[in-house]
Amino acid sequence: MCGIAGFIDKKNKLTAGGQKKIVRAMLEKIKHRGGDAVGVEIKGSVAIGHTRLSIVDTSDRANQPMIDGEFVLSYNGEIYNHIKLRETYLKNKDISSYSDTATLFELLKTLSLPKVLSSIQGMFAFSFLDDAKQTFFLALDKQAIKPLYYLETPEYFAWSSEVKAFQVLPHFKFDFDDELLKEYLIFRYIAGEKTLFKGIQKIQAGEYLAYSLNENSYKRKTYSLLEKTPTPSQISLEKILEQSVREHMMSDAPVGVQLSGGVDSSIVAIFAKKYANSRLHTFSIGLEDPKWNEFIYSDKIAELLGTEHHKIIFTKQDFSRLFEKLTYHLDEPIVHPNTIPMYLLAKEARSYTKVLLTGEGADEVFLGYNRYLQKDASDLVFSNAFSATSDISKLLKNDKPLNVSKRKEILKGTKLLDKNDTKSFYDIYTYLPHVLLRQDKAGMAANIENRVPFLYDPVVQYGFNLNRKIEKLGGKTPVKKIALKYLPEDLVLRKKCGFGLPIVDWLREEEALLPKLLKMESHPIIKKYFVASEIKNLIEEHLSKEKDNSIILFSILSLIVWYDIFFA
Repeated sequence: MCGIAGFIDKKNKLTAGGQKKIVRAMLEKIKHRGGDAVGVEIKGSVAIGHTRLSIVDTSDRANQPMIDGEFVLSYNGEIYNHIKLRETYLKNKDISSYSDTATLFELLKTLSLPKVLSSIQGMFAFSFLDDAKQTFFLALDKQAIKPLYYLETPEYFAWSSEVKAFQVLPHFKFDFDDELLKEYLIFRYIAGEKTLFKGIQKIQAGEYLAYSLNENSYKRKTYSLLEKTPTPSQISLEKILEQSVREHMMSDAPVGVQLSGGVDSSIVAIFAKKYANSRLHTFSIGLEDPKWNEFIYSDKIAELLGTEHHKIIFTKQDFSRLFEKLTYHLDEPIVHPNTIPMYLLAKEARSYTKVLLTGEGADEVFLGYNRYLQKDASDLVFSNAFSATSDISKLLKNDKPLNVSKRKEILKGTKLLDKNDTKSFYDIYTYLPHVLLRQDKAGMAANIENRVPFLYDPVVQYGFNLNRKIEKLGGKTPVKKIALKYLPEDLVLRKKCGFGLPIVDWLREEEALLPKLLKMESHPIIKKYFVASEIKNLIEEHLSKEKDNSIILFSILSLIVWYDIFFA
C-alpha cells in the first residue's frame, strides 16, 4: 500500500521546479502511507508523485512513479491475479520487476483501460498518464477499498489518496460544505462522490475518471456494477474464500490477521494459517473490562489454530488522547469509535508485519447486520441511517429538506432485485465505502496495509448471486456453515457482538470525553448551525442519565473536532 498525489497545472504557469516543490509538499502530508521510497515525475503540465510502502518486490525496481517514455504510473494497492495476467497478456514482455505494479504498468501500456479494469482483481487506486495521447486517468477498484480524492479549481486539477494533501496547493483553502450537514448527522457519512469539504470529491467504487489535457476537461465512467449473473459458480464458497485468502497473502513482508473472535476474521485466520510461511501472528484489541472485549473468543480461536497471538488492551484515556490524531488521519469526523482501537492494533502489529488481513465486508455481502433480519423499512433510503430525520431537523437552525438524490440514484439500479439483495446492494455502494475508508486510514496511520479477503471480486460476486433468504442460522448462513467445519458450534453461533465501546459512559466521565462535551455549546459551529437550547437539552438529558443521547452527541462532537483541525 502506498500514497499517490499530483496535479495538473491547467494554465501552465508553474516551472518544473515549482511543480515538483508542490508535489513533494503533498507527499509530505501523506508520508505515513509509505516512507520506503518517494518519487516525483513532471511531464509538461502534469506533476505525479508517489510514496511507497514496499511489500511486493521491495527492491528499487518497483519504485514509483513508473516511467517509460510517454507513460507514467502512480499506483496504490495490490492486484492479486497479476501473475496470471502476465501469463495471459505479457508472455513475451521483458519486465524487470516481478511486482504487481510492473504488471499493471505493462497492461496499461498494452491494453485499453476498460480491458485492464475488467481483468484485474484486487484493491487499487491509480493515476496513469499517456502523454503522447494527452490523456490522464484516475481509477478505483470495484468496492472502493482504496481512497482516492480529486478537486478542480481554475488553476488546478489535483488528486490524492488523502484530502490533507490538498492543503499545500497555492490559492486553495478548505471550505465546509454545510449543505451536507443534515445527511452527515442522519447517516454519519456522505453517500456518493461528495465530501464534507466543498469541491473535494471521491472516485467511486468501480469508476474511473478520464481527463483530456488538450481540453482541460474530464468525464467519469462506471466500469463495474454488481449484478445477478444467470450462471452460478461451479466452485464452492469455501474454495473461493480459501483462494482469496491465499492470494491476499501475496507479500514479501510477513502477513498477520486482525482476529476479533467473530466468524469472519476466524475464517480468514483459518486459511491464512494454512498458507503462512512461518507461524501466523494474530492480533486482538479491547478494553480491560470483559464486557467490552471479545478476548475469550479470540483467545480460543488463536489457541485452536496455534497462532502467535497478541492481545492489546487500551483505555478510555487512550481513546480521548488519540481522538484528534485519528480525525486528522481520517480526513473526516470519527463516527465509528472503533477507528481508534483499530489504529492501536495496527500500531502494535507494525512491529511484526506490514500487512494485516481483516474480515471487513462480509456483513454487507452475506447479510450479517441485524437490519437485514428486521422487518423491511418503508423507505429503503433510510435502512442504514443512525438518527431519525425528525430528530435532526429540530436541532438545526435553518432546517432544509434532506437531499437524498444520490441515494435514490443508487437504489434505482436495484429494481429487479428482491428486498435483501436491494439492502445489500445499497449498503455496498453507500455504507461500505465509508467503513473501508476507516479501515484503510486507521491502518495507514500506523504505516500498515489492511487487506479484505471477503471483498475479493469472486467472493463478492458469489455472495451476491446466492439466494438471499435469511436461513435458520440467521445472517451470513453460508459463511457460518464453512466456519462450523473448523470451529466449535458455540464459537460460530454465538450472538453477533460487533466492536462496541462504552461511549454512552465516556461522555459522562472527566477522564474521557466529558471535557470535550462541556465545551460543545460554545463552539462556533454550534452557534452557526444548531439551536442552542436543543443542544443544551441533549447534553443535560445525557449527563443526568434521563436519556442516552450518545449517538447524536458523539456525531456532533466528532464534527467539532474535525472542524477545528481543518478549518480553525
